[in-house]
Amino acid sequence: MTSTLTDISQQQQKQQQVAPQNYDKIGGWLILVAIGLIIAPLRILLFTLKDIFPVFAPQTWSVLTTPGSEAYHPLWAPLLIGELVGNLFFVFLGIVLVVLFFQRRKIVPKLVIIYLVTNLGFVIADAYVATLIPIVAQQDNTSTVKEIVRGVVSAAIWTPYFLISKRAKGTFVR
Repeated sequence: MTSTLTDISQQQQKQQQVAPQNYDKIGGWLILVAIGLIIAPLRILLFTLKDIFPVFAPQTWSVLTTPGSEAYHPLWAPLLIGELVGNLFFVFLGIVLVVLFFQRRKIVPKLVIIYLVTNLGFVIADAYVATLIPIVAQQDNTSTVKEIVRGVVSAAIWTPYFLISKRAKGTFVR
């Protein structure tokens, strides 16, 4: 009888160790993730409105995309359209991710990782294509380097966190 009670007690202890703890609210390092997820779509939208939309003004667009004009390059149109579509996609995905994050959906850790890695890939690809345009390649690329470093650091920190963290596993359970 004592042996059976001991066995039951040991099984209960093992189950408690194996079962992830559920967290009722977002806390710990996830607060930093929440802040970053809220700021990211706003920052991308602001950049898009300030730096990309003005390029689509008829005069600017024609100077960049009309063969024979002084600033023409065949990659301008695909690059600018790609930047616009890509940035709007990341704004939309960021907003969806914020909603799912605060609903504590089970899919959030995977989506955060996909968001971070995909965004990093987009920034790198965009920077590469931009350097194929001579006038862009000659300009100071400090802001592009900052964006790439920001993406690398974010992905390097938060991808392992969401893969390993007990808090992340216990928070996103719905």
